[in-house]
Amino acid sequence: MVTSAVLHFARDDAQFDAMVAGAWRCLAPGGMWFCRLASTIGIESQVRPLAPTGRRYRLPDGTDRYLVDEAFLMDKTRALGGQLLDPLKTTVVQDQRAMTTWVVRKT
Repeated sequence: MVTSAVLHFARDDAQFDAMVAGAWRCLAPGGMWFCRLASTIGIESQVRPLAPTGRRYRLPDGTDRYLVDEAFLMDKTRALGGQLLDPLKTTVVQDQRAMTTWVVRKT
């Protein structure tokens, strides 16, 4: 399954979790999920939180997104009972946003 540039549009943790759970349900055991989503990785000092808590941030490009980081994705992988198939990889796009790939197998 491929999920590209979708999850970072979540409004909050509940919606993000629901989106992840829905995708995970579609995977058969042994299935692979390739996910690309916005993160703070590599641009931590350039994003501004929109509230004191939560994962919504204003990016340097002026957009607001739900952003993840390495610890969050690793925790989510464990919580799903998944196995990371490839190290997390992040591309910083001209110091405006960071896009991370998260590749997980459903065990």
